[in-house]
Amino acid sequence: MAKKPNNNMIIGCIVAAVVVIAIVVGVIVATKGKGGEGGNGDQGTNQADYSTIDVSVEYGDYDMMYTEAKAIQNGESTGKIVKIDGVVSHPMSKYSIVEEGEGGNKIGTEFEIEGASEGDYPKDGQRVIITGEVIEKQPLYFIIKTIQKYVEIVEE
Repeated sequence: MAKKPNNNMIIGCIVAAVVVIAIVVGVIVATKGKGGEGGNGDQGTNQADYSTIDVSVEYGDYDMMYTEAKAIQNGESTGKIVKIDGVVSHPMSKYSIVEEGEGGNKIGTEFEIEGASEGDYPKDGQRVIITGEVIEKQPLYFIIKTIQKYVEIVEE
């Protein structure tokens, strides 16, 4: 014959269910409205508000590019809208926007144009202005994600 559950067991099950629901709701609220990929594909980049720029890097400002590139790479700028005027670097399979400092030192950060094929990207060495949202593309891997409309070629 089965034992009748006691009140403590019932309360424990209810508390566990409430905790699970709270965690799920917390994750949904924390990720709502965030662009980028969080394991469930592209979401939100087209809906990001690009009219409010959180960080702007002027062309030739190596120190500001250094500061912002490090902030992006360290996950400190996630969710921010950045506008960077720099030069495209495409040495292999990834596209970056970079600044060159004295002595030829380069610093930059990767960007991705949502829905673009390789032919849609600016050419290596072109000066561009990119406005986009900093996202976590993969765990601990941060980039600027944008749409074609916010990639302006300044110099061919």
